Amino acid sequence: MSSFVIKIIAIITMLCDHSGDAILGRFSFLNIIGRIAFPLFCFQLVVGYKHTKDVKKYLFRLFIFGIISQIPFSLFTYCYIGRFDLLNVFFTLAIGLLAVYILDTLPKKYKLLAIVLDVILMILAEFAQTDYGWFGVCLILCIYLFYNDKKSEPNREASPNAVTYFNNNILFFIVFFALCLIKYSSNFGMTYTSIVIAQILGTFFPVIFMLLYNGKKGPSLKYSFYIFYPAHLLILTIIHYLI
Repeated sequence: MSSFVIKIIAIITMLCDHSGDAILGRFSFLNIIGRIAFPLFCFQLVVGYKHTKDVKKYLFRLFIFGIISQIPFSLFTYCYIGRFDLLNVFFTLAIGLLAVYILDTLPKKYKLLAIVLDVILMILAEFAQTDYGWFGVCLILCIYLFYNDKKSEPNREASPNAVTYFNNNILFFIVFFALCLIKYSSNFGMTYTSIVIAQILGTFFPVIFMLLYNGKKGPSLKYSFYIFYPAHLLILTIIHYLI
């Protein structure tokens, strides 16, 4: 499965999620499907980080589109939860990218400092009320630190068998699932238990697509998501008020 296919899945499931919010209200079946989207965008961010030639330009692009997307996002969030003060997912991704960059580039003797700085970034994401907050930044770091792709194998020309590939990612599965449990555990008692369980499993389900990633880019979608994100939020906001 190429990066192109994973991005398409992420975009479609994100559209389902936001369509559910705008048309059906929160906690619909569309929102459960939508749990798939964000982990895949985090995954693509990590893949992008590993391949980018200019991290600063990548980071700058995320922040610029975060600013561009903020008005459509604020209008959208106001239409279904009555809030203007949340920050959109581009800011979450940008903070997550910065966290990965700090952890990756600081010398080993400064790793403790890198961990402290990353914790501060998680707190910042939560305090600034970015979409997914601390969880988003932590999830990005989880994928960067624990996910083993097929190209990490000693023999890059040979694909690892399913058992080896699974074993290499057991720790990744455990940490990822633990994060999902922590993220949605606060919802127990606030909504139906079945919905919370569905949210946890829906957020964990994207690991399947990550395992199927073949390391290939596929057709370029460099700016498609950047443009689609604010555009679809604006359109869904209009639809919400029309119906």
